[in-house]
Amino acid sequence: MRTEEKEQRRSDSVQKMLMVVLPYLHSLFEFLSLSRVAPSLRKAIRDETMLWTKIIVEQPLSHRITDDILWEFTSKSAGKLNTLILRKCRRVTNKGLRRVVDANPLIKKLIVTGCTELAPEAIIACVESLTKNNHNLETLHINGVPGFTKDHLSVLLTYFPQEGAIDLEVCPKCDQVRMIPSCSRDSCKREGRNERECRGCWYCVPRCMECAVCLGPDTDQIEEAACGGDVLCLECCQALPKCRFCNKPYCKGHSSLRQDIITTDDAAMFVCQACHNMTGTSATEPLDYQF
Repeated sequence: MRTEEKEQRRSDSVQKMLMVVLPYLHSLFEFLSLSRVAPSLRKAIRDETMLWTKIIVEQPLSHRITDDILWEFTSKSAGKLNTLILRKCRRVTNKGLRRVVDANPLIKKLIVTGCTELAPEAIIACVESLTKNNHNLETLHINGVPGFTKDHLSVLLTYFPQEGAIDLEVCPKCDQVRMIPSCSRDSCKREGRNERECRGCWYCVPRCMECAVCLGPDTDQIEEAACGGDVLCLECCQALPKCRFCNKPYCKGHSSLRQDIITTDDAAMFVCQACHNMTGTSATEPLDYQF
């Protein structure tokens, strides 16, 4: 068989494999990890425009993404980007986001939670750009972007007639613009969305950091997390790994704070920051915890 035919068959097999794996890929980190498997796979991922119509940047890449790097990846969609999700990308600026938005007018979902270098005015300008020519921007998540006021929210709501498209609301308890999570408690679900007593932001209503169920004063199944100030419901607490000293878990959002330790039988164990500081346990020294 000629070399050209072999290369063509190999290329075809790569394309077929991509179609199988694609539904399971979630973030940019997974794309980059997959591209390191083989040169042919790297080329296929790089050149396939449809693979880049949805870009999700989250840990552990969030702190590495700059305006230029974001532009490089979003440019691979050739203007067909429809979903852009940036979580805690603190090096992405107003100018960098606007550049991407202007080059991709088909974006329907824009999520920039925790991107602290962005400003409300820049977000509003991006929304204005994405709603031109009767284009429908369906989702906007901006929790963690500093500086949003009720005036900013009022302007944004004029572009989103559908309820729930924006993740920020005016908290009925503190009158501040914050995220109001839905409650997973059955009794709260039976009440209307605006009538439930636990309707309020994270600051006003104690909630489980994992499932967001309300944890009122009459709730006796409240567990303290190792994060410091965060609480968990009993069900979520039981499902999470615990610090080997204080037996407190980290919620998934703060799991990066764990001081992982090496054990003699390769068991998955960690020490929370508080216990690590008190005991001086090293994360790199083998630990024989068996008696």
